[in-house]
Amino acid sequence: MFDFIVVGSGAGGATIAKELAVYGKRVLIIEGGRAVPAGQASETYRIIPSGVEVWQTICLGGTTLVSMGNAVRGTYGSLSEYYSESESELGATLVPESHMGKGTRTLLLVSKDWKVMPKAIDFAKCRSCGMCPLGCPQNAKWDASKYVRRAEISGAQVLTETHVRRVIISGGRAIGVETADGREFRADTVVLSAGAVETPRILMRSGVQDVGTGLYVDTFITVGGLFEGVGLNRELNMALFIKRDGYLLSPHYSSFLVPYLSSKGIRARPVDILGIMVKIADEPTGVVEEGRVIKGLSNRDVDLLERGRREAEEILISAGVSPETIVSTYPRGAHPGGTCVSLAKDFSPILESLYVCDASIIPGPLGIPPILTIIAMSKKLAAVLTGRA
Repeated sequence: MFDFIVVGSGAGGATIAKELAVYGKRVLIIEGGRAVPAGQASETYRIIPSGVEVWQTICLGGTTLVSMGNAVRGTYGSLSEYYSESESELGATLVPESHMGKGTRTLLLVSKDWKVMPKAIDFAKCRSCGMCPLGCPQNAKWDASKYVRRAEISGAQVLTETHVRRVIISGGRAIGVETADGREFRADTVVLSAGAVETPRILMRSGVQDVGTGLYVDTFITVGGLFEGVGLNRELNMALFIKRDGYLLSPHYSSFLVPYLSSKGIRARPVDILGIMVKIADEPTGVVEEGRVIKGLSNRDVDLLERGRREAEEILISAGVSPETIVSTYPRGAHPGGTCVSLAKDFSPILESLYVCDASIIPGPLGIPPILTIIAMSKKLAAVLTGRA
């Protein structure tokens, strides 16, 4: 018997499990994916087909292993104390000039609107190799598996490669979970942190209604073109950003740009591509169902992407990219959220002893990297559950 079962080990699950375990609670973490070295995290990518592809990483630590390490605060004043605590623990700091490569510095000279990105990276270890989205080979970047290890040191137990089918509900309260292989685990309290796709599915299978709608994914494209020898593919990406109304711009290399250029008859080496990500605050119009995800682009989303694409193109041309070589990738999303917003209010349980703590309860879209907000939110819930808030 456990005090808490935490389902999922990404930014939300790992944080709340660590906070509870350190406080002396008996915690069981159940993760559907396997444990992998940080540098091999790309092996666990899962791509969910939809109008906008949704990219996830299913492993211990979740998508944090392939994030860019960005540690940006959201606009939630009630989380201020927890944002500060999270930034301190993660070692969040602005990217130093020493870790800005030629591509980043080239773009920095073009616009005065760039701001330096805060990142949860140990820059003494970071080699600016451009491998963040594949998993950090130097283990320089914070990821949620580090919190899982802290939880284990404090006595938490961890089950990997174990899928939760449903929450066991008796007498109107959660008393445990049932896994896909038929095992049951009991606890006083269950916290679902399986993400905005899997958390609503677990709730659906548990008989909880009014979940699965309101999906947003922070849809993004990468706009890029030829700039001989710029080397953005081999440097720390997203070291800068420009925040506009409805979209964000950031230096970004995408391997998908190479075939796009090839399709135009342009021979391109990865080292010769300069790119900018356009990430929009897409409308929360998507739906998660048991067997599929439905997420397309609204007219507003298309307009925002086009506005961002045009600005990115102007910046690239000003930086020296040949206009005739500029191409854009197809829309993807990597920050799903919003699918359980209707159930979660002010860190209260959705029914007795059942909580949700991941991006599915964040009203949105945020339009900015959400990891720091998820961590801060998880810290606050842990404080509520242990009577410290």
